[in-house]
Amino acid sequence: MLTDAKTLDAARRCFDAYGAGRSKWPADKQALFDMVSDLDEMREFRIVAEGLDEYLDVSAAPPASDALKDRILGGFPAPQETFVSRIKELAAAIRLAPAGALAGIGALGLGLGVLTAETSAAVTPEYEAYAYLEDALTPELSVEEEGILWDAE
Repeated sequence: MLTDAKTLDAARRCFDAYGAGRSKWPADKQALFDMVSDLDEMREFRIVAEGLDEYLDVSAAPPASDALKDRILGGFPAPQETFVSRIKELAAAIRLAPAGALAGIGALGLGLGVLTAETSAAVTPEYEAYAYLEDALTPELSVEEEGILWDAE
C-alpha cells in the first residue's frame, strides 16, 4: 500500500504525540492509525512509541511543584466577572434580605418602645389602687389560702 509523504509525516507526529495505542489517538485520527499502523515505513516509529508507552505506564509521575502550577496558571488570564456571577451574588444577598429586614424592624420596635415607655406611671398610687381593686373584683383570679386558683360560680 502506497501512502504519500504528507500522510506518513502526519502519522509520525501522531505516534510521537499519542503513542502506539489506537485508543489513545483522537477519534478523527484513528482512521489514519488504521491506515498506517501495519506499514513497514511506520514500524520503527510504532516500536519506539510502544516502548515509550510501556515506560510511561510503569513509571510514576512526580507531583507538580507549586512553582510549576503557578507558572502554568499564570499563563491564563484572570477570571472576569460575568453577568451570571453578578446575578449569583445578588441572589445570595436577596436570600438574606428577609432576615435582615426582620432584625431591623425588631430593633426599631425595641428602640421606639424604650424611648416612648413611661416608667413613672407604674409607681403612682392611683395605679396601685386600681390594680388591687381589679384583683379583688375578678373572682377567677382570686386565690385560696393554699394558693390554688378557683372559679366563683
